[in-house]
Amino acid sequence: MIIHEKSSNQVAIIAIEGEVDLYNAKELKDILDDKMRKHIYEIVVNLEKVPFMDSSGIGTLVTAMYKLKKYHGNLKICSVHGSVAKVFKLTGMESHLEVFDSEENAVLSLVKERESIE
Repeated sequence: MIIHEKSSNQVAIIAIEGEVDLYNAKELKDILDDKMRKHIYEIVVNLEKVPFMDSSGIGTLVTAMYKLKKYHGNLKICSVHGSVAKVFKLTGMESHLEVFDSEENAVLSLVKERESIE
């Protein structure tokens, strides 16, 4: 698994490349926790290049989303496809995690939420 980090409109974007499973989900958790330690509470996770994700990866994302909500932040997911989309549907994660078709739309959603609070 390779993780790329960037930002847009003060939103952290984490793009994952490769499988997310029990063996490497902690690496993703550590990066998400590090963002929160640095007071970054708006995060988009791009799953465009993730061919497989097991329940530990999904659990990591859900846990991060609930942690971010404590700080009035949020986590959005984008570009989910293939077997990962099936896992999201089967586990009912679509009702917990907001999934967007593109990184741009996920970032815009966070920006709009921020502006509605300010």
